[in-house]
Formats: sequence, C-alpha cells, structure tokens
Amino acid sequence: MKKSVRLLVPPPPLVCHSLFAQLHIIARLKGSGSLERKTSIVKRLLVSAQGEEVRYLIRTLVGNLRIGAVRLTIITALAKAFCLSRKGGEQSVSDDFYIFKRERQDVTDEVDAKKGSGKTKEKIKGDKERLLEERLDRAEAIVRKVWARHPDYGHVVAALLDHGIALLELRVPIAVGTPLEPMLGSITRGLSEIYSRLGSRPFVSEAKLDGQRGQIHVSTVEPSGLSDNSRGKWYDPPEANADQTCIWIRCFSRHLEDMSDKYPDIAPTLASLVYRETARGLPLENFILDCEIVAIDPQTSEFKAFQELSYRSKKDVQMGDIKVRVGIFGFDLMFLNGESLLNKSFRQRRHLLYERFSPLRPTDPRYAKWELVPSCMDNDNVKVQAFFQEALKMRAEGIMVKLLDEAELEEDPENEVDPDLGDYSDEGEAREKSELDSPPPSTPLSTTKASSTHSPVKDQGRRRKILPATYEPDKRADSWLKVKKDYLNDLGDSLDLIPIGAWHGNGRKAQWWSPILLGVYDSESGQIQAVCKCMSGFTDDFYKGLNVKYAPDGDFTSRSKPSEIEAAGLRPSIWFKPNEVWEMRGAEQANAHSIYRLSGVSVRFPRFIKVREDKSIEQATTTEQLAEMYQNQGKHP
Repeated sequence: MKKSVRLLVPPPPLVCHSLFAQLHIIARLKGSGSLERKTSIVKRLLVSAQGEEVRYLIRTLVGNLRIGAVRLTIITALAKAFCLSRKGGEQSVSDDFYIFKRERQDVTDEVDAKKGSGKTKEKIKGDKERLLEERLDRAEAIVRKVWARHPDYGHVVAALLDHGIALLELRVPIAVGTPLEPMLGSITRGLSEIYSRLGSRPFVSEAKLDGQRGQIHVSTVEPSGLSDNSRGKWYDPPEANADQTCIWIRCFSRHLEDMSDKYPDIAPTLASLVYRETARGLPLENFILDCEIVAIDPQTSEFKAFQELSYRSKKDVQMGDIKVRVGIFGFDLMFLNGESLLNKSFRQRRHLLYERFSPLRPTDPRYAKWELVPSCMDNDNVKVQAFFQEALKMRAEGIMVKLLDEAELEEDPENEVDPDLGDYSDEGEAREKSELDSPPPSTPLSTTKASSTHSPVKDQGRRRKILPATYEPDKRADSWLKVKKDYLNDLGDSLDLIPIGAWHGNGRKAQWWSPILLGVYDSESGQIQAVCKCMSGFTDDFYKGLNVKYAPDGDFTSRSKPSEIEAAGLRPSIWFKPNEVWEMRGAEQANAHSIYRLSGVSVRFPRFIKVREDKSIEQATTTEQLAEMYQNQGKHP
C-alpha cells in the first residue's frame, strides 16, 4: 500500500521531536471523533515514513510488536551515551559513585602520558580500551541501579541531562508514586539447603502465600515529581474519621502495572492504618511496602486459591460489585516518612514494619483486612520443618527464608561450577543476577556467565562472599531463599515458561494443539529460547480454550517464526506470538544434547501447572536461571 502512494509534493521527512509530539497527541485524544483524528494523524505519519521507518512506526503504534529493543538495551545506551559525551565538573571520587570528570579524550590523555614508560603501541592501545571499558561498565552499573529503584525514563534522563552520571543516585532516589522493581528470592531444592547456604546465621521464615504480590504507595500529601496528576487516587476518610485528611494511594503489581482500580477495598483499610498511627502520636506521612494480596473467606478468614482473584475485573471495580474478599499481608517496608529503607538490614526494616503496621481488621466486612505474613523466628531445623508444614496447611505455596543481617560466608567447594556448564563467575553490581550474557549462535547456554548479588572476597586462597540483608530491587538475592512444596520432589523450582508454538496433536488430541513448544527469556537480548515440548497437565477444557485463543488465523498466531524466538531449527505447525507465561514443572533439567539442541539445557517430562497471569514475558524464567538450576540440581537432596 505504501508503494502505491504517489504525491505531487513530497511530504516532509519524519524527525524525532515531531514524531514524539504526534504520538503524544494520539495518546491524549479522547471523546467523540477521536478515532477519526487519530487515524488522520497515523496516515500522515505513514506517508512521511520512508524505508524501514514504516515497519518500526507500525510496531510502535500497535504496541505489542517487538522491535528487538529491551529495557537493558535502553539503559545501556543511556549510560554509554552520557559517559562518552557528558562533561562533568571537578568532583571527588568516593566508594559510593564513580565520578566521570572529563570526556572520552581524557582516556587518551591518561594513556598518552605513559608513552615514555617503554610501552608498545599495541599495549597503549589496549590500555586505552581497558580504561574506557571500565568507565562504561561503571556508568552502566550506576544507571541500572538507579533504574531499578526509580524506573521512570523521564526522571532518569532529566537528571542525566542536568547532573550527569556522577550525581544520578542522589538526584533520582526512591519516591512515593513511582514503583521500584521488586526483590526476588533464590531457588532452593529443599529445607536442607537453607542451612547449607546460610549456616547458623539468623534468619526468619515467612509463609509464601498464594496471592498477588502488591507494592503499596501511600501519602498524606501529593507526591512530588508525578508528571501526570491522574496517576494514583485520593480517598476521602471513612465516616468514623471524617475529621482526618484525605489519603493518596497507589497499588502496583509485581511487574509494576497500576492495579489501584482492581482493589478499591484496600484503600479504607490503609487509610485506617494511617489514622490509627496518627492518633497514637506516630503519624504515617508516607510509606512504600511490599505485600501479598490474598483471596480469603470473609467468615473464616481462611485463604483461597490464587485463581479466585482472577474473577475481579482489572478496571473500575466498584465496592458493591466485589464478590471475592481479600486480605493484605505485609512482609517488607522500603520507605517510611520520607526516608528510604533500602540500605537498612531486613531486621531493621522488619522491626519498623511490625512496630508501625500492626494488624487491623476493619469492622466493615467489605474492606480488606491488614495482616503481617505468618512467620517463624526460630532457626531450629525441627521448628522450621513444622512451620513449613503449617504453611502448607494454610494453603500457602511454601516458605520464604530471609537473612536478617549481613553475613560473610565461605563458599562451599562442592558448589564449584560443573565443567559441563562452563565458567560462571561473580561480577558484582555491574551485572544483575537475573540477566545472562547472550551466547553466540553456536554456543549453548552452558558457556555463558551468571552473576550474583553478593560480592566475592578472597581470603588467602579461599573464596568468601558477602550476603547483604538490604533490599535489592530487581535482583534475585541469595539472602532470600524460597522453598515451595513443589521443590521437595521433581524440579528444584517450578519454571515460568513462555508458549511459543505448537504441533497438531495425534490420536485423541488430533483436534487440539499438542505438544506445545515453550521457551525461556533472555533478558539481555530480548530473545525467547525454546527449551522443551509439553503435552502433560492440560485438561480438555484448557485445550479447547487454547484452540480459541491460538486459532490458526488469530491475533496470537503466525505462520512464520516471530523474530524474537530462537528455536534452533524446530518448526512447529503454528507459531504463537509471545504474550503469556505458564508455570511448569518437570522431573529435572537435562543437557539438551540428549533431547533438543536448543539453548544447552532442557526440561525432562514437563507438565503444565497454571497460567501465570501476574507475570509478564520479561518476568518469565531466564536463560541464566535455567542454567543455574541445572548446575545446582542434585546437590541438595
């Protein structure tokens, strides 16, 4: 269609600032006639687009078509751009942040000064590259860290323009109203692994409830820095507290989507918490807390299955329409009365949480109840085992074990890397644990490097590591260990895989898609790597629903392989456009040479558990996590 357009006067070319402004106009148009006006703007943009611009313009407008750029791509580009071109002032160097004093030419100046020391031209060139790479890596680490705490490109870029990388952490802190990436727990294969990892260091065990993770932001004044006043909601005080101030509340999901409209019944409860503490002379001006929102029986307060929450609409839920009651179960506190708590130990954060946010059960049965997650402070093996069984009886998924204070541990020699997996090494904060270097096409997963949240320390030939008890946004920390009932047999962890294709079934399943091809997410490249086929755990009703959603000519299928999928030669009958995450379990991870030569590691005997509606594609199991599970399996029976 584009080729058939002929104009007497060539249209002006697309330029970034103009295109950006037009996209914003499209986003803001509402009301009668808005569709026609949006269509008119899109037509003008398409006429002006040339060559590859047409493809990427359409993908931008559609919104769910991938262009190969992931979050890490943008963060890395920002860091390198400002490191190479931004001029900085004469700042002092400290351990907290790296000061980039001058531009790229400074690297040449530093090395050129050494020319008289007898170094060869090749050596000098190598030193230049090394120094430059060190600065680029440090810049990237800073931007990543800031982004994890304050994922707002507008705020981050503005601070970079005004202050450069040197002061970025100070200028873009954690803030009420802007969600931070959640901290995650590491995989274990059973209760015994708790002690092999943490030894005798004090920890607390908490029930891992089967609900929806929530991040709640509350303030008694309008949060600063919000570019859109419609974000978040003000709630009037209940009649019993009519003389109190209004409360600003915002609730986010684990992948940072605003779900305030989904849970209007939590607002009165949170407001009552604020009013109660104010009456005690301990005002809660603002706070950010981590919690699990769980469906409960209003009569018995017993937990219900996670699927009960799916019966709620996601938008414009009215109190009178609520059929499923919920409880809010807090387990961490990241911000309180203007102060960030991220750098405080979990013992300190937990103390504040228990001191200032004691349980509250509103008298109105329509409102959510506020509780703290059930926990066990006793570190005795028998007591932890008993608490684990108690958690299962209350329909929890298992327990989370959390280190209370920072600890220095000596690494177990038995945990040395399997030679079949290559060399895994620690790279500190320069790489996040949830990310994996993208391997070359001919290289399986086993040759890539994994990273960790801890800092390695060498002590006379022995390798030691520091486990922080601080809150680490967007990291899968070794100081948080999750033990689910599924871990005590089969896989050491369930997997969150992405359905990416299917074959026509045989026999009884000839009318359905079976088996299903599933993949893991590579967080650095944005690619999805196929790891296994699955044909177990599905009900007939699920197969029927699958046929409807993934109809051959539907919106979620494709005859050709989507560009973001790496299937190593496999050709299913139909390709699925990646759009959802499934929880899976299997017997074990296996070297892919024995099954499929895909990403180097596969899953034997996988079976479907459930659809993970609370997870986005980017939060599926990563290539690194799968490799780590393969490395660790069998070490902790």
